[in-house]
Amino acid sequence: MNEKRIYYGGAILTLNEDQPSVEAVATEGEKIVAVGKFTEIKQKMGDGFELINLDGFTLLPGFIDSHMHPIMFIFFLVNLDLTNVKSMKDLHILIRETAPQKNSSEWIIGLRLNEEYFTNPEERTLPTRWQLDEICSENPVFLVRYDGHIGVANTKALEIAGITAETEVPEGGEIRKNEKGEITGIISEEALNLLYSKMSFPNPSEIMDGAEKAFKILAEKGITSICGLVEYDRGRGVEFSIMKSIIPKVLQNWYCLVTTEDINNIVKVKKPPLDEGHKYSKFKIGGFKTFADGTFGAKTACMFEPFSDAPDMCGFCVVDTEKLYNLMKDAHNRGFQIGVHTIGDKGNRIVVDLYKRLLKENPREDHRHRVEHASMLTADVIRDMKELGLIASCQPSFINSEYTWLEKRIGKDRCKYTYPYKSLIDAGVVIASGSDCPVEVPDVILGIHALVTRNGLVPEQCISIEEALKTYTINGAYAAFEEDVKGSIEVGKLADFVILDKNPLEVPKAQIKNIQVLETIVRGKSVYKRN
Repeated sequence: MNEKRIYYGGAILTLNEDQPSVEAVATEGEKIVAVGKFTEIKQKMGDGFELINLDGFTLLPGFIDSHMHPIMFIFFLVNLDLTNVKSMKDLHILIRETAPQKNSSEWIIGLRLNEEYFTNPEERTLPTRWQLDEICSENPVFLVRYDGHIGVANTKALEIAGITAETEVPEGGEIRKNEKGEITGIISEEALNLLYSKMSFPNPSEIMDGAEKAFKILAEKGITSICGLVEYDRGRGVEFSIMKSIIPKVLQNWYCLVTTEDINNIVKVKKPPLDEGHKYSKFKIGGFKTFADGTFGAKTACMFEPFSDAPDMCGFCVVDTEKLYNLMKDAHNRGFQIGVHTIGDKGNRIVVDLYKRLLKENPREDHRHRVEHASMLTADVIRDMKELGLIASCQPSFINSEYTWLEKRIGKDRCKYTYPYKSLIDAGVVIASGSDCPVEVPDVILGIHALVTRNGLVPEQCISIEEALKTYTINGAYAAFEEDVKGSIEVGKLADFVILDKNPLEVPKAQIKNIQVLETIVRGKSVYKRN
């Protein structure tokens, strides 16, 4: 028997422009069945419903994280967290404490290293293999920078991976050397696979424990749906095997984009249980996701001009553009949605030009193709995105992590068109927001804070709280072809809600980051409730 509930007694923000706020919302089972005046809804619902008094708190549509890596998040939770490392001494202590817990053949993998946050400015560079050897030479050690696009390995890890000064560098990757021609241990982009291919996955019990923790964390942040990106090629589909195994632990709705070099692999996985094939499916396979360039942090974003603090580096495309186009064309002509990771100004120009060519040669209505990150956008690129109907799948929390050092990396002038959210909205481009978790913490409230304050970084690109909320709700639904299913509080949509302790429309901008999630409801079921 479907449970019936009526929510009332607080602010209810529907994110439906035709009915922006209401007195009450009624649900039956997984869906919303009535929206409007409290007395009328009570009468309509008849007998046998539960009244849920919001006690003055605020109910909104559940948050949608439109770009994250769930399997990577699980791996992050079962490996070494370097978030709080603020010096080489901290790194030394943490690895030294970890090494005795492992035998000499076990890898020590550390994630989310951010050297830009080191207390001593002289230490704000990635360590080398020799520095890691001083800390631990017995175990293979590999530390990944927080953006996931660059890392550093100690000598033993390099030996296991067979990486030497003579190793052929994979296309779209780097194996960095010093002035003597010696490998430094710093590896980026496509070359990372040389190391990943030698690492073992966590055991099944670790994966299940990590999955349970991961999806609970998302629930605590008010997230009811994710666009979860999953890699197919690495390990020959092992990430999809993991995805199937963790289904009982997944609390959120999961719309999946697949990273692969063979579009046939998307066809292979687009079936139950990972795609149930109907409008209200909890799991859906939406299409194809790939990479065009790297990141600002790794200095691998593809730029027209060199980085301000590295005049010999302009970044690069991690794949041949014709190869990228052919993959996009194959996915497009099979009816799949496409998302392309692009950070740098040149990278975004290249990718939008590829989309322009694709849609001219192969017209398709309502494709909803996406530019993932869309970090650095000149005015001409934004105009073309609007004309082509491209979605900007953005990560506002990047601002929270980068505002203290981004100007040093790209200069003041280029900052003006980096994360240009107001310019995108003014042009009519749909923005869907995500976290890129585990690159960033999957905290929607902090993402909204970044959108409306930008921590002072190019404040003229701030957007309103209403616009910010849309990027995490109805726009996120639109970016997954699900605006008829979720993203606003309307009859017939899923009962996906978040309850906040304050009405974000009434909170001063500077205090938005202090808003707390009190409860998260997915398909009518409470999956998190704050004590």
